[in-house]
Amino acid sequence: MTTSSFPLIYFIRRNLIILKIGFFTAVAIIFFQIISTLVLYRFVRLDLYLCFVAALFFIKGILLNKNKELIKEQVIIPQNNILLLLSARELQIIKLIAEGKTNKEIAAIQFIEISTVKTHINNIYTKLAITNRKEARVKYSELHRSHFS
Repeated sequence: MTTSSFPLIYFIRRNLIILKIGFFTAVAIIFFQIISTLVLYRFVRLDLYLCFVAALFFIKGILLNKNKELIKEQVIIPQNNILLLLSARELQIIKLIAEGKTNKEIAAIQFIEISTVKTHINNIYTKLAITNRKEARVKYSELHRSHFS
């Protein structure tokens, strides 16, 4: 595979769940329109009908939660291609994290809100398959060594 195909694979895997949710929602809307057309809810009490609808969405939520592990499946990307996943701002922020800066300090240096810093950090964690600042520092040092050596 070429180096440019990794971000495309990553994008497709990240948005697959959104497509599934959209498909299920469309099917549910069509299903409930058919029920409405058949006048089923006129013969059943409204509260029972709403309980049925809520139960269907609850069951689908449980099924989606079981598939959550598939979404977390990590894509193995060679070290030199990881830099392609991060935006310029995310690279700046991971550098500041590696230097030991707090979210407040990063926000002040980058002239952005703390909530924006947190969003960038969460995006970095997702893209690099890490969970905390310590792992981010280690990953940055690995990237820095491999890229600049």
